[in-house]
Amino acid sequence: MSDSTVTQTELSGDAKLDDLLKKANVPTLPMVAQKLIELCKDDHANFAQFARVIETDQGMASNLLRVANSAYYGLRNKATTLERAIKVLGLKYVQSITLGFHLATTLNKFEACGFDMADFWYRCVFRGVLARQIANHYCPDYSEEAFLVGLLQDCGIPFLVEAYGQQYAHLWRDCHNSQSSLYQLECELFQFDHVTAAAVITKQWSLPDLLAHPIRHHHTRSKSQPSKDEKLQLGQVAYFVGTLSLNGPESLTEEDIGLAEYARKVFGLDKSGLNKILQNTRQEFSSVSQLFAGILPEKVDVTELLTQANSLISGLTQEAQRKIFDFESELERFKTHCEELVDSVEHFRREAQTDPMTGLAVRQILVKYLETNYPYLRSGEASLTILFINIDDFGEINNIYGHAEADRLLMVFAKMLQKIFGDIGCVARYGGVEFVVALMGLKLEQAVQLAKALVERTCSLPLPANPNISTDKRSLSCSIGMVCCEAGTSPDSPEEMLETACRQMYQARKANKNGLSYKVITGGE
Repeated sequence: MSDSTVTQTELSGDAKLDDLLKKANVPTLPMVAQKLIELCKDDHANFAQFARVIETDQGMASNLLRVANSAYYGLRNKATTLERAIKVLGLKYVQSITLGFHLATTLNKFEACGFDMADFWYRCVFRGVLARQIANHYCPDYSEEAFLVGLLQDCGIPFLVEAYGQQYAHLWRDCHNSQSSLYQLECELFQFDHVTAAAVITKQWSLPDLLAHPIRHHHTRSKSQPSKDEKLQLGQVAYFVGTLSLNGPESLTEEDIGLAEYARKVFGLDKSGLNKILQNTRQEFSSVSQLFAGILPEKVDVTELLTQANSLISGLTQEAQRKIFDFESELERFKTHCEELVDSVEHFRREAQTDPMTGLAVRQILVKYLETNYPYLRSGEASLTILFINIDDFGEINNIYGHAEADRLLMVFAKMLQKIFGDIGCVARYGGVEFVVALMGLKLEQAVQLAKALVERTCSLPLPANPNISTDKRSLSCSIGMVCCEAGTSPDSPEEMLETACRQMYQARKANKNGLSYKVITGGE
């Protein structure tokens, strides 16, 4: 089992970006790409110069011919020379598409540990084409720059996969459809997010600032009105395509839902206009995907992406609102989903010993629950999540308010845990002010959200008001260590798993408490 973990707080807040560079190396651009970048920066570069560079890459020249002869351009007489293909496609289009191909191919050299790189580029190419189509309407002079920004704005993601390994790859897998949700969790759980990583890449590759600036700020929502500044225009397009959720995410954010109104105010696109943009995107994607065939899945169909995109930007607000993560509704959904797994909990609750103070299960019953459900885990029927919870600074509370009041607060906390998790998992008092919750069937994103919500719930439990007592502490807080075992894994014994979760809890306590530290156990561990 790997000892590597990713926590919300274990990485020092004042660590330099160089730490990330030590973990993942940005691939060096091939000479063709370097020359293309230099030509893109040169306002006086001409057709012949670009043609000479492209001709040095016979594979690229051949692919350009395929794109020019695709149904999207509807040529009666097929283009048989590179010169004819460039004339059909347009010089600026050829500049952007060839540079985009070389940059994407270079990034594809990152080692994708547990990461579907082909699916990643499938979405990136789609966002690039969508960005171009929006820019054609909003800022047509910069439509090709918009394509490159849309294509490359998530270039920091494979960088983070290589830097952080499977810990990040599994987070991306669980919530990458909602880019807002992914970005929020990155900022909370990791030392660096993919926007920071993208800034590293654009700097090392010396991309023009017109491209680098919107890539670095594509999760920053600018003013919701049209602009005449080209950087801001590209930033607005990048924000829209970079926030747009694809392929049915399980949880959406307010950022996702507000996109339809954002498109209306900024781009002047109503429902009909957005539908036309999506149809044009479908047609162009079929053409462009031929150029990127080497890094895309073997069979490419954008139907699912377009369906989800259309749902969001057509104003599906009521449906989307119900998908936004809510603590209570998520618990109810999870309860229904896991009905076949919780029968054993009821059995143990009826026959097991309970802690005399809190009424929760004792440690032995927790272990029995884990042993009973391990077969579900090993067979791949369900995942396992263990939350090891410690109430922060309880000794101080005991000293200030006395044993009776401290015991009352302990029982209030235990009652809260039982109310939240008692019907969907096993809740036990592990000892003293340490509690454990074991849950079956959670995905990593759901587990992180539930744990974070529990931290917030604990902070809502106030301490007694007493004007004669001087203390900065106004409410309870807790530190949580979490272990997420993927379905199909065969982790150590329950006792060893509990010890692992306990160590994660101490990591959270070590870093200022009132937070979460977690570890993911995958099939390879």
